[in-house]
Amino acid sequence: MPSPPQSPPLAAYTSATENPSRRRRGAAHTVAEECERLFCETLTAVFLGEGDLAVQDSLVTGGQTQDEIDVKGDKGVQRPGHKVGLGGLITPTASPEALMKPELMNTADILVRQWVEMFDYAGGARFRGFVASDGMEKTLFIFFDEGVNGNDLKPGLMALLELCELPAFDCSKLVTCLDRHTEPEELATLTRDLGWVGFEPYTLVDWTQSDQIISDSWIFLSMDV
Repeated sequence: MPSPPQSPPLAAYTSATENPSRRRRGAAHTVAEECERLFCETLTAVFLGEGDLAVQDSLVTGGQTQDEIDVKGDKGVQRPGHKVGLGGLITPTASPEALMKPELMNTADILVRQWVEMFDYAGGARFRGFVASDGMEKTLFIFFDEGVNGNDLKPGLMALLELCELPAFDCSKLVTCLDRHTEPEELATLTRDLGWVGFEPYTLVDWTQSDQIISDSWIFLSMDV
């Protein structure tokens, strides 16, 4: 079995001949694009609105400050392969009024705060997602797409829960976004397994004026951290 790459996850997208600052900007642009590509129309309207891509790039973990950190267990023992970046927190443009709660309109501390990409070499999964904030609490949304499905998810889920507790993220909830186009049997198994560990059905009522707004691409399950 080949050894996992030794370079930081985000740096893998850029040329080794570029200077560090340019590499970070290029990686941030790539990660932001890849995460935003997973957004359906509903998520785009609720969380991005008319946000500028240049602003979205600046939200990428690793795009502003240090390149990476190691997610550690309770005893502070490094877990190889669980690495993510840390970045600045900049707020994008607010969402359309039709979907936003009145108390969230014209507020500075809302919606997408960071883009996230994490590689779990132990389980073989790559997780992409974003951190959203309503001004009081933050939630980590993670997409379970083709880069996740079919892999051993236990080590990755443990790392994501630990990620939520890091001061740089400080998320009170983890939301998994399950691909509706997954094979029915596989989707049923995944939903059941996540239910066993404590995930429950989740709607976007915390971010919109109605719990009837659903995504035609994603099914949401959440767990309090």
